Amino acid sequence: MFPKLLVIAIAFILNAILSPFAYADSETEAHKLINAQGCKACHTLDGNGGVTAGSFEAMRDKLTRAQVRSQLVNPERKHGNDKIPDFSHLSENEIDVLVNFIQPKP
Repeated sequence: MFPKLLVIAIAFILNAILSPFAYADSETEAHKLINAQGCKACHTLDGNGGVTAGSFEAMRDKLTRAQVRSQLVNPERKHGNDKIPDFSHLSENEIDVLVNFIQPKP
């Protein structure tokens, strides 16, 4: 019984220690994708970027995770009333990184 508790305790501690680093990596990846895909031509992030569309920070108050995903990838390849380019070339992991960054709430 004791070894199981020790393993669980160690796993819990490691998760608590490493989770912020995983988020930081994910946030860094999201920033790279946002820059590489040209999102800031229209959207702002941390006060930098275009002004023709909303800021990424404002999206958190307006869109659900499903809505963010739908804006990025959908079968019709229509995004934001045809104003957003097609992102179907991104991998599922890259889409997940963007969705989790734009809307971190489940």
